[in-house]
Amino acid sequence: SDDGVLVLMDMGSAVLSAETAKDFLNPEQKKKVLLASAPLVEGAISAAVQSKIGASLQMIAKAAHDSLLPKQEHLVETSPGETAPPLHQSNSGHQKVLELQIQNMDGLHLRPAAKLIGEISKYPCEVFVENVTSQRGPVPANSLGELTRLQIAKGDFARFTITGNDPEPAALALRALIDSRFGEGDTYQNTVASNENLTLPVSPGVAIGFPFLFTPVYTNVPEYRLNSEPEIQAELERFRAAIRKAVSEQNERVKSFGSALSNQDLGVFEAQKLILKDPMITREVEAGIIQKRLNAAAAWAKTLSEQIAEQENAKTSYFQARAADTKEAYHQVLAKLVAPDQPQSLSNMPDSAILICEELTPALAERAFHSGIAGVIQMTGGTTSHGAILARGLGIPAVAGAKNLGSSLCAAGKVAIDGSTGQIWINPNPETVADISCRLEKQKSEKLRIVLTALHPAITTDGVAIAIGANAGSALEIREARKTGAEFVGLFRSEFLFQGFASEPTEAEQESRFLEALNSSDLPVTIRLLDIGGDKPLPFLDPGAEANPFLGTRGIRLLLAKRGFFRSHLRALLRVSKLGRVRILIPMLTELAEIFAVKECLSEAHYQLVDAQISHQWPIEVGAMIETPAAALLSEQLAQHVDFLSLGTNDLTQYVLSAERGNAALTRFSDALHPAVLEVARLVVKAAERYQIGLSLCGETASDPIAVPVWLALGIRSFSLSPDAVAELKELVRKLNISDLNKG
Repeated sequence: SDDGVLVLMDMGSAVLSAETAKDFLNPEQKKKVLLASAPLVEGAISAAVQSKIGASLQMIAKAAHDSLLPKQEHLVETSPGETAPPLHQSNSGHQKVLELQIQNMDGLHLRPAAKLIGEISKYPCEVFVENVTSQRGPVPANSLGELTRLQIAKGDFARFTITGNDPEPAALALRALIDSRFGEGDTYQNTVASNENLTLPVSPGVAIGFPFLFTPVYTNVPEYRLNSEPEIQAELERFRAAIRKAVSEQNERVKSFGSALSNQDLGVFEAQKLILKDPMITREVEAGIIQKRLNAAAAWAKTLSEQIAEQENAKTSYFQARAADTKEAYHQVLAKLVAPDQPQSLSNMPDSAILICEELTPALAERAFHSGIAGVIQMTGGTTSHGAILARGLGIPAVAGAKNLGSSLCAAGKVAIDGSTGQIWINPNPETVADISCRLEKQKSEKLRIVLTALHPAITTDGVAIAIGANAGSALEIREARKTGAEFVGLFRSEFLFQGFASEPTEAEQESRFLEALNSSDLPVTIRLLDIGGDKPLPFLDPGAEANPFLGTRGIRLLLAKRGFFRSHLRALLRVSKLGRVRILIPMLTELAEIFAVKECLSEAHYQLVDAQISHQWPIEVGAMIETPAAALLSEQLAQHVDFLSLGTNDLTQYVLSAERGNAALTRFSDALHPAVLEVARLVVKAAERYQIGLSLCGETASDPIAVPVWLALGIRSFSLSPDAVAELKELVRKLNISDLNKG
């Protein structure tokens, strides 16, 4: 078949026979045959497992070959550091080798490695990586765990071996990714606390309060042998279910932060998900269950413990700090396999407490944020851990490296910290308390001033009123939008309400989710129709595998292809619209016919609700999301058949410039002020003005102080952005003069 054939050989004569037989095949068949000197029984089982989970032929062969290692190690036939003999492999495809120096301050750490995996997944090639400088590897580039084991530090040379029918595009993309430093800047110095009495600044700000010691509850690992095939299969399913649940929890964490974090900071959770879904880790755990007959918890613990030990013994402090991420994944999955007590709650923490912990992990940062802690003191940790990144993103003052102060901190009645300098005061004197309290009052006053002024309209110095709204995806974000001064919700992302559904939700379930989110709001809300596809899949609305999902069946295309669900979706929205001040936005439009199709389905939904005597709003306003070049070029036509337009600059920019916004190598093209983007946006502004319909701009550019004056000069008079940026935008608008902008 096109997938290829793996031949296992465990005798010398078998090698000769197989190679002779291969010579009789035609050239096309030869390319698909891989010979491996693997044991028949263990090798066949390992190969079958890898084949079932969709691994490549090369990875299946490696699994088969490595299946003998546990037996060899038990009989002391090989040493742990011994390199496995090379595989017999066919000359299938072409090969390209790149040797490039890694310039990232912290080397090829977790987030760049995650971007590397994302980039190579776009090309039909196999990629292996080795650390030339320290002579580690090669390892498959699709495994986060294997990549981090290479411990590629700043200045190390990495060799990429790319094999495929056409490896050149993948090679060019890899070179661009590395040249761009994976889109990272050298913002924070690579600093990790040592055993000396040296505290470090982690996240700026001052805090004072009672110390609260967090002691995590760790789970004991039961270990027992599986005695039958049904038991093995049951443990495999338990392990896979635990991984699915852990990944789902990471998705929930992203939702719980709402708009409090930037997309870059939320990438911490994406990187952690890659640990949980790492194919090499999965392979090792499943091999432990199948070959060694270990229960799932023991197999998981063995595999992850080895990785943690290797990371803790790494040559650089940054890679040592990565062990915290693997530990978090370790405990997260283990908890689901052995049903331990729930982790210690922060609910009994006193008001304005200073959290004292061994190290701030992403999960602990999330719980601390929602518990309202004043600041964090880490016994160990450093400035580059993912917990530190989240603390900065969430505005939580934090310091690290307080290990030698542990007993004093726990016995203290009050502590204070300065996250900008790393300073800690234990039982501070009255003068210090007064000074820090004064600084805190200034911080609170400034925040209060911004909040209070945010509740007033945004009017330019020459008297032009600018409407400022917020984007949201939950009830929490809508409430936050109201508090920060948003005048409307310009984009409600409905897909966030449906992430928990494994199967298609009913009309009643959809209505219930919408009501939960919108019931507490008195703001006008623009609800975007379920926008699935591209980078936002849902289990019950899967467009299927696509070579380029961003140019595939997504948005309105997918909804129109799934008419049954689409009609129930529209009925649910009409029922929710009885709350008032609700309108609908159509995503991913490219032609007028799609608007007609949506309106036809809306009319059907309306009459069905009338027949059922169900209360709903009618008529309802319908808008067009202008996020494709086609929609922008046809905006004159579209504007005649809708009630309003929404300019989605994030997608519009990536489509106009043919540069995926998630590609770190193309960061310089993520520019909504590119002349080409502005030219197509000008067409949309003119169309809205000609037909006198509303136009609002949604996208990250709405919070860019350099971009906003440009958009105002272009004619934009309404913006929708993250709730936490509303106040700053209003303050900026009040300083601008549109007449002067137009002169410029």
